[in-house]
Amino acid sequence: MYIKEFNAWNTVKQKINSRENTITIRAGEIRWVVVGVNVGSEIDGKGDSFVRPGLVIKVIGKSSALFVPLSTKIKNVPGYIPFEWKGKMVSLCMHQIRTVSQQRILGRMGKISQKRLKEFKNEIASFFDIQPICRSLTTSI
Repeated sequence: MYIKEFNAWNTVKQKINSRENTITIRAGEIRWVVVGVNVGSEIDGKGDSFVRPGLVIKVIGKSSALFVPLSTKIKNVPGYIPFEWKGKMVSLCMHQIRTVSQQRILGRMGKISQKRLKEFKNEIASFFDIQPICRSLTTSI
């Protein structure tokens, strides 16, 4: 049985919160992210640092990023996008997408191509049934 270590996570979270982030991140990078211990079926980080690899989908300003966690579990169900990464099969857990502070983002593991990133963004938009927004709406009102 998996026991969630909330008290240990709280100690790590306090350290992460006080950390000043000076790294530059870019969309398409696969990075280690301090995910922590979460509630219910929300994906958790692993190990003493509560980290998990994830794909940066979009950088939001200078303090946040939209990221999708990765898993080594390959499931043929909606919400998972399997792909090969460095010779191993992994899955993007798009049903677990979230915005995180850049303070949570750690070392870079690599980068995917812009073409692949665009494909993943399209799959994520389709999964969440997000339609493109017409940019002319704001100018015509």
